[in-house]
Amino acid sequence: MKAKFKNLFLKSLIAIRWLESPGFLGMAKAGNILFGMPILVGLILYYIEGVSVILNNIIVGLLMLTMFSLFFVLSLGFYWIKPPKFIRKESENPAQLFDRFSHWSFLYGIIIYSLVASFFIGGIAVTVVKFIFKLEYDFSKLYYNLFFLTTAIFTVLYFMYHVSMKRISTKVIKARIRLYLAIITTITAGLLGLSLKEILLPLITYLGIGLAWLSYFVEKIESEI
Repeated sequence: MKAKFKNLFLKSLIAIRWLESPGFLGMAKAGNILFGMPILVGLILYYIEGVSVILNNIIVGLLMLTMFSLFFVLSLGFYWIKPPKFIRKESENPAQLFDRFSHWSFLYGIIIYSLVASFFIGGIAVTVVKFIFKLEYDFSKLYYNLFFLTTAIFTVLYFMYHVSMKRISTKVIKARIRLYLAIITTITAGLLGLSLKEILLPLITYLGIGLAWLSYFVEKIESEI
């Protein structure tokens, strides 16, 4: 299990470093793609104008899919919402912040980073459903639910990164999980009868799901050892 997550993170790092490596015109390869794709798509649409509305939508959808995917991948390299100095310390981007195993980096991740990431993931979902597959779907609560789901996924990936890549002890991870579960339980009990529960309870529920899966992965790693 530990090796599988390590392999996942290593491959992700290779892809991110390739996108951030030097490209043409003094830009990184990601910049070349961001500037080159609209030009390429514009030329294609110009030459196939009137051929097929469906084909036009698919091409535009692929452009949007590429753009949202790139912004999502590169969101680790930019502070879209910059945290206070006492949180970010000397880190220049979220990737450096998440590289530190701390309560503040985790809190920033499940609230701010998950909010930003859910926007780009939602853009990818809308693009695939509406532009590429041309399906009708009610997106009214997409970002609302996607944010909570992203917090759960981030929780698992954050801790498994520190277990597999930074070699944080599983005992330390389990102690941190118990602490967060205790905090979640306490907050849930304190929300009874409060109007805030419509916002906080889903967040706490999804965090609980993330921590439950994380507990399983940690126990799995210990059993394999």
